[in-house]
Amino acid sequence: QFDLVCENSWIGPTVTSIQMGGVLAGAFIGGQSGDTFGRKKTIYLSLLFHVVFNITIAFSVNWQMFAAFRFLIGFCVGAFLVIVVYPLEFIGIKRRSWASSIPLWATGVMVLSLCQYLIHDWKYLHIVCGALTFPYVLGYFIVPESVRWLAIKGRLDEAKAVIEQIARFNSRQIPENTESILSKIAEMERENNEKGSQYTYIDIFRGRYYFKTSLCVQLIWLSLSAIYYGFAFGVSNFSGNFYLNFFLMNVLEFPLFLPIIYFLSKSRRYSSAVPLFTAAAACIAILIIQESNPLITGLSLTAKLLVGAAWVAMILLTSEIYPTVVRYIGYGAANTAARIGGILAPFIFSLGKSRMTPYIVMSVLMTVSGIATLLLSETLNRALPDLILKEQ
Repeated sequence: QFDLVCENSWIGPTVTSIQMGGVLAGAFIGGQSGDTFGRKKTIYLSLLFHVVFNITIAFSVNWQMFAAFRFLIGFCVGAFLVIVVYPLEFIGIKRRSWASSIPLWATGVMVLSLCQYLIHDWKYLHIVCGALTFPYVLGYFIVPESVRWLAIKGRLDEAKAVIEQIARFNSRQIPENTESILSKIAEMERENNEKGSQYTYIDIFRGRYYFKTSLCVQLIWLSLSAIYYGFAFGVSNFSGNFYLNFFLMNVLEFPLFLPIIYFLSKSRRYSSAVPLFTAAAACIAILIIQESNPLITGLSLTAKLLVGAAWVAMILLTSEIYPTVVRYIGYGAANTAARIGGILAPFIFSLGKSRMTPYIVMSVLMTVSGIATLLLSETLNRALPDLILKEQ
């Protein structure tokens, strides 16, 4: 519609990168917002604006307006992505791996690919996306704020009210020591943060432990995003039907659901590192084969599938490794790094004259990320930390 051909062919991938830039900004600001203003407000406001911008973009009159709204939509998505931390703060140790591994992302992408196949007009596609998002906005009136966040902020009455709400829903009695535990968390945070200053992104780099952890986490997330979306954006380079390949890339994640749960119950780190090393091996196999298009498509799908499995494990590991006071900030920093990878992703399959160059780049990124994963602390069967201890 906007004459994006010939000399204007550069606009297409540029708009994609602009949207990823929006996701980057949203992840960065959303991470700080989640720890400052609360998980609930951050998530549901981003959902509301996601609906508004998706409907408004349908009325774009030129590619510049279209790109601007794609940036805003990306911003909302980036801020919303930190939702992964939200439910984990309500869930016990034994159920965290289940909650983080359900392939809801893959389900959403499959629905999107079906919509793309049936709806060829991008305007109606955006309106449908907005309509599908709206019901989730209503969750604001049902879902409570994080008890952990309320406790570290000293809002003990609200925290107790949430616990009472959860107890009523589950027909359970509130533990007798609930108030004392909440008061102890609030008191320890006051002692730890005597000045009452607001935590920022600088705090996830303070001390040797968090400096190493944050560098490794962000390197891994950047690489995972670049590889994952590199495969997704490179679907058109694979043999066969575009929509079918796009659909298969996500439907194949479902058989991995139970194996991921099993391996996460054994180790968080190795559940991420082993798939990364295996995916690197698949890319090396592609470099050896080179000429067999169907086999390259199969190995590419396998590598993308393994990277997705590694990312599931890394999402859980990242959520568990940071304490409540900076959990959203730490997760937001990881997502920000991932969006940088997402910005680079559209260009991965455009690297060099040889179509094998992207596989060289991705195999190196996978190997380095696998090594970085093994440098992180194991969080299996560990209670979620709430505070940054002074010795760290």
